[in-house]
Amino acid sequence: MACAVAGGLAAAILTAQLANAALGVLAGINAAALLFLATGTAVLWPMDAATTRADARREALPPLTEEVVVAGASLAGLAGIALLLVLGGEHAGPLAAALALTGVFLTWAALHLMYTARYAALYFSGPAPGGIDFNSPEKPCYQDFFYFSFAVGMTYGVTDTAVSRTDIRSVVLRHSLLSYVFGAAVVATAINLVVGVFAG
Repeated sequence: MACAVAGGLAAAILTAQLANAALGVLAGINAAALLFLATGTAVLWPMDAATTRADARREALPPLTEEVVVAGASLAGLAGIALLLVLGGEHAGPLAAALALTGVFLTWAALHLMYTARYAALYFSGPAPGGIDFNSPEKPCYQDFFYFSFAVGMTYGVTDTAVSRTDIRSVVLRHSLLSYVFGAAVVATAINLVVGVFAG
């Protein structure tokens, strides 16, 4: 997380000096989200079931802090597009449009990566792991939680898995609502952005 924030700040400052503040903000959002995704995926994806359990049971961020981070990641993408729309004119060129749209996609994916770790931590909390039925005799690893999280993010609900614990259901509900609002805002703003930039 700290590496992603530092990389994002460095990219923002450098781009702002070379171009302008608007592009700097957009470049910073892209760099931070990309670093978070790359490092998080590289670390979590290869873990087997035993390593996943050990990692997920380590002390994590407090739930409220984690939810704030998740919400902040999603709002950062929307802020990138909103910034471009507000500035308009000469700043709203193809490069800025590309950075805004890429930033939205990357922060959307970062949101679901964060929830991947959240679901794993909840699953392995307590004396007996459980709460999500992956319909497999094998013990789950992070790849299973990636599947679950991105499925919720893209469909706004669970797919072929069953959730049997109230605490996990409440996180799924928040995740689904945030994904729905995020997705609706992205579609509406992206259409407005593309029409404004490439038609005018």
